Amino acid sequence: MLKKLFIVTAISTSGFIAPIAMADISADSGDSGFYLTAGIGSGLETDIDGSIDGTDFSATGRTTFGGGIGIGYDFDNPLRIETYVTRSTADVDSVTVGGTKYAVDESGSGTGYSVAVAYDFENDSKITPFIAGSYGISWADDADDSSNSYGIDFGLSTPVSDGMKLWGSIGLSISPEETVDSVKYDGATAWGFSTGLRIRL
Repeated sequence: MLKKLFIVTAISTSGFIAPIAMADISADSGDSGFYLTAGIGSGLETDIDGSIDGTDFSATGRTTFGGGIGIGYDFDNPLRIETYVTRSTADVDSVTVGGTKYAVDESGSGTGYSVAVAYDFENDSKITPFIAGSYGISWADDADDSSNSYGIDFGLSTPVSDGMKLWGSIGLSISPEETVDSVKYDGATAWGFSTGLRIRL
């Protein structure tokens, strides 16, 4: 049972998946239009609690790497929308069952799809703060069921060339209570950091 617990915990929940933040996408020319964005990120250590076959457990792990690519639309005002696909890898460092802590070294990968809305705090400087909210659904490579998460990102962006911006952000991923492949997970949160580029089409 422990082996199943280690593996399922590592790959079947978005709780360990740090968010790949939405890029700042304010228009360079003042016109509305489409853009491409790509980013990479990593997450801080977090805890996941749940139960499997009636046995409670707690696991510790984090996202070691995540990357995403997306397309969005700028409405020529502070609001934008974006949709993107992500690929992430998470590691589980330890699992506690029945008061006994087990050191483990399990990892797994998954693919996600997200939609997001962002708001820029426009100003006269070259640095633009932004905030974004998102909803995502993900599928672990070795899991049958999907998992859900919500995200909020806080970041900054700056132009690096005509039509291109560099952005960086810190994000919080919120996973609701849910059951994935017969494993019941409590609600959880995970912090992560991301950076990337946005290219105007």
